Amino acid sequence: MTFNEKMHWVALVGLVLAFGWYFATYPWAIANTQAGVWAAVGMLIPVTIIFLVPMIAGTVYFAIRTPTEATLKADERDKTIHLRGTHAAYYPLVLGVWANIFALINGVGFGYSVNILMATLVICELIRVGSQLYYYRRGY
Repeated sequence: MTFNEKMHWVALVGLVLAFGWYFATYPWAIANTQAGVWAAVGMLIPVTIIFLVPMIAGTVYFAIRTPTEATLKADERDKTIHLRGTHAAYYPLVLGVWANIFALINGVGFGYSVNILMATLVICELIRVGSQLYYYRRGY
């Protein structure tokens, strides 16, 4: 397993932990109030910490274990995998933004709109990282 693949696994776990906590503990009853919007903003601080701690710890751990692999530049395979993963996440991102626009036009409140955008971003990142892991495992 390459260093980049290991880092993608760490990112996947970090995303699931951080945003799983966010969406599980968000106060949905007050989502369309000003307090709900501020709750979303306030919850981004712990989400960032929950995501960054495994990323930093994983990077340090894997860089210490395999220092030569950690300093290698991305080869054509890594670049192709990155391109394919980003491409796979682009279309769901566009659909999510359009869904949010449609929801706003039809009267969905600002608090729900913020969470729709956040969910769109998280889903697309999970698709990007997941597809990149798939391509690493498949051998592209």
